[in-house]
Amino acid sequence: MYDARQTAVCNFEGMSDRLALPTAAALAFLTLALWLYLLLFQAAGVQVANRSGAVIGGLTVCQSGGDCLHREHLWPHQTWRIPLERAQTGQVKLTVQEAGGQRQSASHSPKTTGSRPSFVVGQGGRIEVQ
Repeated sequence: MYDARQTAVCNFEGMSDRLALPTAAALAFLTLALWLYLLLFQAAGVQVANRSGAVIGGLTVCQSGGDCLHREHLWPHQTWRIPLERAQTGQVKLTVQEAGGQRQSASHSPKTTGSRPSFVVGQGGRIEVQ
C-alpha cells in the first residue's frame, strides 16, 4: 500500500543529502573569506596586549590631538584594540598605572600613514613598542 507520509520523508532526506555538501562548502568558503578579511584588512588602530601575567589597571591611550581613551583593567593575556583614524600620523602614548601608584608610559610615532602601533606590557610592567 502507498503511504504518502513515508514518500515525503524519503524525498526530504534525499534532498538534505544532496544539499549537505554544497551547504558545507559554502559555509567553509564564507568562513575562510571572513578570516582573510579580518587578517588582511584590519582597521587602523592601537593594540595594547597584557603579557605581564597580572591584571594591570589605569590604562590611558592618548593621540597627538589630545584625545584620550581610558580603561580600568586589562586582564592577563587580554588585548585592547582602540580604533584610530586612518590618516592618524601623530604620536600615540600609552600610560599604565601600577599597583604602587607609579605610572609607566611609552610613545610611538608612526613613520607611515595607517601603521598600527602595538604596545605589549610585559613582566614588571615594562612597556614595549612593536
